[in-house]
Amino acid sequence: MLSPAPRRCPGISALALALPLALVLPGCAKQEFQNLRQPTHAVQGQVMLDGKPVANATIVFKPVDAAKFKWREQPQAKSDAEGRFTVFTYEANDGAPAGDYKVGIAILAAAEEEGSDQVRREKAAVKIPARYGDATTSGLAAKVEAKPTELPPFELTSR
Repeated sequence: MLSPAPRRCPGISALALALPLALVLPGCAKQEFQNLRQPTHAVQGQVMLDGKPVANATIVFKPVDAAKFKWREQPQAKSDAEGRFTVFTYEANDGAPAGDYKVGIAILAAAEEEGSDQVRREKAAVKIPARYGDATTSGLAAKVEAKPTELPPFELTSR
């Protein structure tokens, strides 16, 4: 008489195969993302309104040639108390890919109500005219070189 075959637990062998994959795939995904990133270059600048620095302004760089941006990246920055900013695209202070950009500048703050998705101005914030908030209509532009770039100040007017 034949002896019965030893019982196997299919869950354990599946786990044995899945565990190494779970450890390797996140690294592969990160590497794949790194390969799609464009080289970035340090970019700094300043925002002024009627000759005074603008704090807490959000600066968005919209690429003129969007076809070069596989992930629809939009470099951006936030100004400090002196109106100065450092641009980032993928991670803090990494700069922006070389190219020509249209620029939008606005002061935004999250709504106070929990769970709200609305954006509103801070009551005490400097009021930047709405025309500067849309990069496509602001009239503001920037050129990022394939080297560290210090942009001329964005001189906004309240009139």
